[in-house]
Amino acid sequence: MSKRTQLASGHISNHDEITVILIEPTDGTPALVRVQWPPRITTAVAAHDPAVAAAIVRIIAESATELAAIKARRRL
Repeated sequence: MSKRTQLASGHISNHDEITVILIEPTDGTPALVRVQWPPRITTAVAAHDPAVAAAIVRIIAESATELAAIKARRRL
């Protein structure tokens, strides 16, 4: 069994979303971070590529900020 905490989530296109999850196993093994990508390939009009890339970077940055806050609170 393990504890799961959503660190960040958001849309990267009109149809696709990514989610970043902290997984803390209860068996003493180190914590893991999982990035859940869409099950299908993400496509976007070439003109929207910068916005898609920016959305991905924003979500990853939010997850890193949340993980840092959790580490500060729990000494993870």
